[in-house]
Amino acid sequence: MINALQIRKANFSDVEGIYNLYNSLSPDDLYMRFFSFTRLSEQDVVNLTKSSKVTLIAVIDSEIVGEISLYEDGEFSLVVKPEHRRKGIGTMLVKSIIEEAKKLGMTKVKFYTLPDNIPMIKIGKKLGFTLRFSSDEVFGILSLQ
Repeated sequence: MINALQIRKANFSDVEGIYNLYNSLSPDDLYMRFFSFTRLSEQDVVNLTKSSKVTLIAVIDSEIVGEISLYEDGEFSLVVKPEHRRKGIGTMLVKSIIEEAKKLGMTKVKFYTLPDNIPMIKIGKKLGFTLRFSSDEVFGILSLQ
């Protein structure tokens, strides 16, 4: 567990920090998040946060180390900076986005990931998501009713 961790809603002043988070990712990490190897521009980050219903960030000592975005249909996407993984940050972000979805009256949350994204699959199992596996993706869904 991280003592100095803060999870909060992202705002426009966080764009640079979120951009830096995405720039710190390896091509494989980008593929896990976006199913593409493409690097994001600062404008892409602005568009990403605008298109989401809610974007939360994990902050340690003023550095953004994780981000989760929830979209209109209940789908969410998550990323944690490599050196801050395996510390429970991803799980805390998913728990926080579930609470935000409930506040918004959403009936479900869901995610898609690649079959080799074991950390995300473990988070899904731990938090009670129903997981469906196929050869090219894993779909997780959690009813909020």
